[in-house]
Order: sequence, then structure tokens, then C-alpha cells
Amino acid sequence: MHFKISIYLFISIILFSCSLEINKKKVKTLLEKKDEVTEATTEVIIEATEDIKEKPKKIIKEETVKKTDNVYKESQKKIPIYIVGEPFLIDGVKYIPKENYNYDETGLASFYGPNLHRTKTINNEYNMVTELFARHKTLPLPSVVKITNLENGLSIIVRVNDRGPLDNTRVIEVSRKVAQLLRFYKQKITKVRVEILSDSSKQLKIVTQSMSNPDFNNTLNAVPIEGVIITDMEESIEEETTLNTSYEQPIQLGLEEISKSDLFVKITGFNTYKEAQNIKNIIQEIHKITTQKENEGYSVLFGPMLIQEADNLLQILVSKGYKQSKIIIN
Repeated sequence: MHFKISIYLFISIILFSCSLEINKKKVKTLLEKKDEVTEATTEVIIEATEDIKEKPKKIIKEETVKKTDNVYKESQKKIPIYIVGEPFLIDGVKYIPKENYNYDETGLASFYGPNLHRTKTINNEYNMVTELFARHKTLPLPSVVKITNLENGLSIIVRVNDRGPLDNTRVIEVSRKVAQLLRFYKQKITKVRVEILSDSSKQLKIVTQSMSNPDFNNTLNAVPIEGVIITDMEESIEEETTLNTSYEQPIQLGLEEISKSDLFVKITGFNTYKEAQNIKNIIQEIHKITTQKENEGYSVLFGPMLIQEADNLLQILVSKGYKQSKIIIN
């Protein structure tokens, strides 16, 4: 009996040992597989992580470049440019834009209203009825002029930022606000003197050309002057909220001493006195006509007359081919 028990016990021990050995091998195999899986998973995770690290960098870089380009393009849309321009015709009369820093002329002024409000100018700004702006046929854009109302002596400094008016009878066209400040808004037209402010206009030219430079907003890396603080332009420039914020132009309204002035229509370019006299037979006008020697030729003067009369006569003369006609004030 004891012998049987001993045999059973011995067999059980042997079986247990075998089972234990088998289990150890299974565990070892599983552990090895686990390590392989872990290593493979780790490699996948590392590769995925590297991809994640690389892809955002590329995306961010592309977006940054694209955004920078868009910001520059948008900013360029609002930056005024300096322009003189090519000669052009208005009803056959030729006008030649040029830099004339001695410009000083008298004539008639009118104003523009809602029809031109917020329309783009040829120098990349906007006509605004609420700002101190003006339109001129030949002065550089932009430039600064003083306009004096010869009816009441009021004067104001404005910025010329567009070509116009498209009318041979006007020397300048101003915004509605300028007309109100010079007090000719109700009468629509007035006699004016237009003088360019040479120093201000030259400075404005330099500023405008600098702003148009693609490197204008770039931060300086080095400046060969001591005591200069380098700052990021983007931090110091506020976002534009209106159409014309490139310049800050305060109202400078003055009162000039004026004398009585008369309005005339003048025709130049006659080669002989006889040619000048023939105008009397062609233009049947009740106004006084004066023929005078001028340089190497002759000129004819109609007047004095009222503004509306001068307007009508000038249009008649231009339509009949007298392209060198203009309204003057003496």
C-alpha cells in the first residue's frame, strides 16, 4: 500500500516538473514575442512621431510664407505710389504732367461729391469727400498745394492725389470738405489761386517712394549710428481702419489778403496780328476783345466776364479748334 502511494507521488512530481518546464518555455516564448512586438510598436511609434514632427513643420512653413505674401500684397494695395504720368488729352487739349515745384496758377475750382467718393486714384489712394484732397491735371502725385479762394481770401493746404478734373474750364477739383472749408460749397465754383508747396511736396515724394519699396517694413539688422533703437515695424504700426491712413494731415485754414480780380478767357498761339484779329469774325461775343503781343506771337483776351460766361465761351472756343484757350484771373 505504501509502495503504491510512493509510486503515485513520484509520478506526480515528475509530471509537475515537466509541466513547470513547459510553462517556463511558453512564458519565455511569450516574453520574447512581447519584446519583439514592443520593439516593433516602439519603432512604429517613433516613425509616426517623427512624421508628425516633420509634417507640421512643412505645413507651418508653407502657411507662414503664404500668409506673409498675402500680408505684403494686401499692404501694397493700400500704399500710395509716386507718379507723374504720361501726357493725355481732354477734348483735344493736351496736358503734360511734370515735376514743377514753381507751380503757381489762378483759375476756377469746383468740387467732387458722392460720384467719386471711395473711388481709387491713379496713385493707389482713394478719393474721399471727407478728406483734404484735390485732383489736378499736371502736378506730381502726391503733392501738397495751398489753395486760396480769391472771392473771400480763405486758404487751405491740401494733398493732390489724383488726375482731374476732366474739364478744360477747371484748374483744380477739390473734395467736398475742402469746398465747405473754403466756403464755396453752395455756389459750386469759385476763383482760386493754386500754389505748390515745394518743400512739403519733395518730402512727400521721398516718403511715398520709401513706402513703395518692398523692404520698407523689414527690420534693420545693423545701423552704423550709435544710440539707434531697432524695433519691429509690425509692433509699432497699428492696423489700418480707413482707406487713407498713410498720412496724417491736419487742417491748416488761413486768411490771405486779396484784391479785386476779374475773369478773362485767353487764346494764345497766333502767329500774326491779322490771325488774332480774325477771331472777332469767328466768335460773335459781346465782351471786350483785346489783342496783344506776346513772346513771338499774339494772344487774344476776352473779358472781363462772369464765371458762367467764361465757362461757356471756353467750351465754344475749344470746340472750334482753339485748343490753347484757358480761363485766367487778373
